[in-house]
Amino acid sequence: MTEDPYAGIAAIYDHWCAEVTEDVPFYRAVCDGAAGPIVEIGGGTGRIAIPLALAGHRVIAVDRSRPMLDRLAERSAAAGVGDLIEGVEADLRSLPELPATDRVIAPFRVLMHLSSDDERAAFLAAVAALLVPDGLLIFDVLEPTRADIRATQGLRMERPSGVRELARWDEAARRLDLSVSYRGHETTMRLHWVPGERWRTLLEESGFEV
Repeated sequence: MTEDPYAGIAAIYDHWCAEVTEDVPFYRAVCDGAAGPIVEIGGGTGRIAIPLALAGHRVIAVDRSRPMLDRLAERSAAAGVGDLIEGVEADLRSLPELPATDRVIAPFRVLMHLSSDDERAAFLAAVAALLVPDGLLIFDVLEPTRADIRATQGLRMERPSGVRELARWDEAARRLDLSVSYRGHETTMRLHWVPGERWRTLLEESGFEV
């Protein structure tokens, strides 16, 4: 594991995620009518931020990976929305001072980088302090089934893009080590999951209405 698991694949991240488009309409829909600015946790290279900016939203994209934020700046400028997207280098475990907002989003299972309930609760408390009354936190995470784990455990899978993934699951620890490689670029990231009902409990304990 590295301190910044995305540094090794920032150059090919857009290629890796080129097929991941099904959630873009969802995040555009849940941000419709937002007073903003929309705060995106794990903004990456702009897979969600750029479509939101193209829809007229101002986006603060928080990400701890400087190479990913550099790529975001290049892509948002090329899309003509560089003035609507602000990249902020910070870890989701220690959010910086940010403007109050009515929308915080955390797409593409970014909250699975949180490794414990203490980290999850601290993140939720920070977001709760950031949101205005009736503001929304929208995120997605993964909870694998045993069938999911059996089907992919230890297998090196190749996406249509040519990017290869290797999943090593630890079901007892609820941990996934995911290795990604493509043409000399590679990384391994560690992700953690909890049951959906545990997320509901953590949210309600932090003052959210689910």
